[in-house]
Amino acid sequence: MNFPLLLDPADADVRVEFGMAEAEFAQHAQWRASAAVFAAIEKTLREAAAHPEVFVHTALLSARDAVEYAQRAAAADLAVRLNLAEATVRGHGQVGSALRTRLPRLWAWFGEGEVSTQNAREAAGLVADLPEEHWAEFDAQLLNPATTLAPPRFRVRARALRDRLIRADAVERHVRALAERHVAAEFDRDGMGWLNAYLSSEQLVLIETHLGELAFRSSQDPDETRTMAQLRADLFADLLTGRLNGIGAGVTVALTIPMLTLLGESDAPATLEGVGPIDLATARELCAGVPSFTRILTDPVTDEILRLDPDQYRITKKLQRFLAQRDVTCTFPGCGRRALDCDIDHIIAREHGGPSIPGNLHHLCRKHHRMKHTSRWKVARTNDGTTTWTSPTGHIRTADPPPF
Repeated sequence: MNFPLLLDPADADVRVEFGMAEAEFAQHAQWRASAAVFAAIEKTLREAAAHPEVFVHTALLSARDAVEYAQRAAAADLAVRLNLAEATVRGHGQVGSALRTRLPRLWAWFGEGEVSTQNAREAAGLVADLPEEHWAEFDAQLLNPATTLAPPRFRVRARALRDRLIRADAVERHVRALAERHVAAEFDRDGMGWLNAYLSSEQLVLIETHLGELAFRSSQDPDETRTMAQLRADLFADLLTGRLNGIGAGVTVALTIPMLTLLGESDAPATLEGVGPIDLATARELCAGVPSFTRILTDPVTDEILRLDPDQYRITKKLQRFLAQRDVTCTFPGCGRRALDCDIDHIIAREHGGPSIPGNLHHLCRKHHRMKHTSRWKVARTNDGTTTWTSPTGHIRTADPPPF
């Protein structure tokens, strides 16, 4: 006997309904998975704090910072295994900890896939500095918005609720937030990028007003063809680099450009340190008027930097430039801090006979340099130049290749 299909896949309405149901199911599954990741990371970091001997050298277990050393080493171990940035790992752990200990109801619903990852992150960030006496009320009042509102609407609702709960502490909270002011550069594609500044509102208003006035004045020039947005961007850059009044800021950058390209005989790309390949016109402009060059010998086939001319065996300025061009960034897996902002570390320590030659030197940012010496992380380099890192739990990872 043939029974009629209750849901006929030949019907477009049915296919659309199934597609929407699949998207819903997958979205909730993704939120559940995010909660599980946060929980696992938070649990591992708690274990590192409770048992630092797993990650820290025995001689340092009595040190005041032993727990912090252990958690940093554990976060790095997780980051290498998960192919995540260490800051992301620490952030996941902080979200998990804040929700588990301060917002248990929202945490439970997040674990069931009923709260979006974005809403969970926002809630965790807002409760981080909320006085303990407000946690329960914040949790109770936040649960329904967290499960029903999209992230932009939830963000507004959650921040308003937090402000109502701690209205009396507004001045103190501003002072604490002001201490977090900073500037960060983020490089984008096509030779562009973002400069992000976390500043007080009054400073932002002053900056916006000043840029607007300068841009408006410039726009009155009858020969000016730039838009107001372009004028504001150019004036912003000119102010920071000292070019607005014809005063140089004395900024130094490292640029690698093949000699034949510089002479116009090749189209091989130039490389700006920390950014990557840049167009040749910009490279030649940067080279114009420089007082001197550092000559570097490269392999004609692989372009690998072989040595400086002349050879250097001390960590002189020339050797430092050579190492910066070779490494480009911190050599710990996943770290992207510029070599110029890093320490030069001996893979085999000098006190153990390690020589100050390129094969025994590499760049480590201050955080990873300290971690190498305070935890059970180990680094080794083979004769062919391959560097490997071994985590305190035995995970082995080959160092990332230079980014460009």
